[in-house]
Amino acid sequence: MKKIDINVILTFCSYKEYGSQEIFDVSLSYGKKDKSARKLLDQSGFFDTLVQICRERGRLPTELVKISTAADWTKNGFEFDIENGKWSFGSWRGQNISWSDNLVKLYSFGMDDDTADCDLNLHAMLGIMAAKNAAKALKKIMSN
Repeated sequence: MKKIDINVILTFCSYKEYGSQEIFDVSLSYGKKDKSARKLLDQSGFFDTLVQICRERGRLPTELVKISTAADWTKNGFEFDIENGKWSFGSWRGQNISWSDNLVKLYSFGMDDDTADCDLNLHAMLGIMAAKNAAKALKKIMSN
């Protein structure tokens, strides 16, 4: 069995003290007969792994609005049959639409997206301001 490393960025409609994204790598095993990136992702438990990582990091899969991936698919002998390697949900919907819609049915991704009527840049700035205020408060507590 060989392995392929996939860089993953999950974007959420909610903000933690460090932002709206979780960034990590996932390794998947594959055999000589595996040639379709799409089949490997669907059959390997890749999306189940993403749900587990959401839970481990205190994130709700229902607040997941975008999955972005990067991997050397063709270098590893795979067809690049996953469009742009991105899936979007909720009000962000627009990439890999039919596959994304199926993932919503299976995992409820994006079901709690509350950004439909939001200015996403303003939303991001509010998250940054909250993180700065939290850092100030923590610094004050630590200095006492």
